[in-house]
Amino acid sequence: MFFSVASKAEQNLTLWYSHQDNSFINLLVDEFKKENNINISLVQFDPEKIKAEILLGAQYGGLPDLVIFPSDFVGLHRLMKLSRIPEDWFLSDISPSAKSTAFADRKYWGIPVIQGNNLLLYYNKKLVSKPARSWESLLANKQQYIDKNILPIGWNYQDMYYFIPFLSAFNGWPITDNQVSLNTPEMVAALKYYRDLAKQKVVDEQCHYTCSQADFVQGKEAYAINGDWAYQDLKNTMGENLGVALLPTINGNQMRSMKSTFVLSLPNYSSRSEQKKKLIEKFAKFVQRPSIQTLVYEKTRLLPVSEHLLGEYKKQAKGNDKVLFEQFELSKPMPSSIKMAIAWQAIAIGFKRYEDGLSAEESAEYMQHIATQQMRRLKNE
Repeated sequence: MFFSVASKAEQNLTLWYSHQDNSFINLLVDEFKKENNINISLVQFDPEKIKAEILLGAQYGGLPDLVIFPSDFVGLHRLMKLSRIPEDWFLSDISPSAKSTAFADRKYWGIPVIQGNNLLLYYNKKLVSKPARSWESLLANKQQYIDKNILPIGWNYQDMYYFIPFLSAFNGWPITDNQVSLNTPEMVAALKYYRDLAKQKVVDEQCHYTCSQADFVQGKEAYAINGDWAYQDLKNTMGENLGVALLPTINGNQMRSMKSTFVLSLPNYSSRSEQKKKLIEKFAKFVQRPSIQTLVYEKTRLLPVSEHLLGEYKKQAKGNDKVLFEQFELSKPMPSSIKMAIAWQAIAIGFKRYEDGLSAEESAEYMQHIATQQMRRLKNE
């Protein structure tokens, strides 16, 4: 009787994730359960909170068996108690660029499941007949929306992931030559431009992710900057009224979003039972199968990590699908090192100081100061 109960209890895995598209995660789990007598308990976290939840779980206990999160998190592998992924767990067809996103400190800490995670320009076809290709064009037409009590554009303004494309349009980037690089003329110019958009009431700086997406769906925003992860939700809600375009240029310069993968990682794998380890390995290989990646793409339009499948779908892409591929290719890979985690924190703190009254120049300098302090602290630990 004891062994029967123990065996039954082992047939359970817990998976934490932060991806907005529930259908993507549910699809993976439901398909896996068809082949295996197992229960997978799912816990979804707000994208802005999952990092803190995992760090707390690592510090005080209570980590799940599996996590699916953006690949830049692997830079925190030590703090998150992630286990190294054996090389023979990777299927041979995985794109080298996708695989590299899970690599940090000379080891792999996750298995890429989907790729993209980049930003796009969405628009409401009821309000926009032809999408703006530049910010100059968008701003020139802003008054026609404001006069109708419609916000020209919305996005999660306080989230610095959305700031990065603006920085890129001024030829800046947070990591240069493998160093955190924030106190630059490019950062200063981008900060001023970004802040000016809020001052012009082009975007609501207090409207966060959920608020902005809801306003866009309800026709209160003409345009929205959002991720590829939101595409299926928006399409399901707005149908043929949803338009997708490339991020607009600034002074002729292309905005480049960051892109990454969502990876499957294994907290505290070494402490799991042998039976649970086998199940985890089985699931890790299952999510990489071409048949599963095909199913995920066809149901959600989230890009596969298989090099062959990615190439095939790119050839077939039309309409909105073609734009998804074009913006993906224009985007730049997000570094997966701990330096990127430090840069995110420094940019967020510095931007808050900018909003509170520091000059753009002082804010950029403060960002660099925070990053330098954190790097020194890390070296001394």
